[in-house]
Amino acid sequence: MIPRAARGSAILLDGGMGTALIDRGLPPACLPEEWVVEHPGEVSAVHRAHRRAGAQVLLTCTFNLARLDVAASSLDRSDVARRAVALARSAGGTTVAGCVGATGLTRGDGSGPPAAEFEDRYGAAFRALASAGVEILWLETQLDLGEARAALKAARRTGLPLVATATLRPGPDGMEGFDGTPGLTFLEVLWREGAAAVGVNCVAPDATLARFLASAANRIPVPLVAKPNAGLPGEPVGPVPFAAGAMAAVRAGATMVGGCCGAGGAHLRAAGISLGPGRYPARG
Repeated sequence: MIPRAARGSAILLDGGMGTALIDRGLPPACLPEEWVVEHPGEVSAVHRAHRRAGAQVLLTCTFNLARLDVAASSLDRSDVARRAVALARSAGGTTVAGCVGATGLTRGDGSGPPAAEFEDRYGAAFRALASAGVEILWLETQLDLGEARAALKAARRTGLPLVATATLRPGPDGMEGFDGTPGLTFLEVLWREGAAAVGVNCVAPDATLARFLASAANRIPVPLVAKPNAGLPGEPVGPVPFAAGAMAAVRAGATMVGGCCGAGGAHLRAAGISLGPGRYPARG
């Protein structure tokens, strides 16, 4: 089931996994999924840090699960999914979401493989996560609406609920996909084609995001998600301004908030404090 917040409250999500592992020594040429197998203690430590900070949903360290072969990896998809779910589960007391990110195969002009190839790739990833026992599927960092629609079609075949988030950029009417699709249209299509919750990840925690979410809340009836960045290397956003951005997202209509790149335990803890007592479920 998709966690649902009571009226006036929000579910606190986890933070960024990839950047946290880089801080722990993950080499630039190494996939985070490799550490699921080779250094599981490091992955588990990140999950525990997010959980201690109050996160109620933990995303598995499987962002690249739909593109392992593209990344020239010898990892076995089912084995990685099983291990990654177990590591997230070991943090205790949360919903475990099977995370799959964009394949990177769609080019800036919208061209790329046919929809059937995307369906096959996402289908294999989602089946592996479903078999490993996740409660929900989590599709994130979607840049192209055609790819996202293919992923949704594949997800529906598992029977599990799906959360889908897009990475948007500033556009003429607020925010837009990297394929040029207006941001509100992008999220509306995700909802109408089966996503149980939709939203935005890997964007700045600023006023542009809040305004966009306020518009989305008036048009989309399912829960809205916000997982903004706390900054890439050299562009840090501290816990306090990050928390202010998270609070603004909640006021605008988001009911599930967390962090993406650069957001760690301190950012999540600050966001929980900003939300205030009763604004998000206490850590179980």
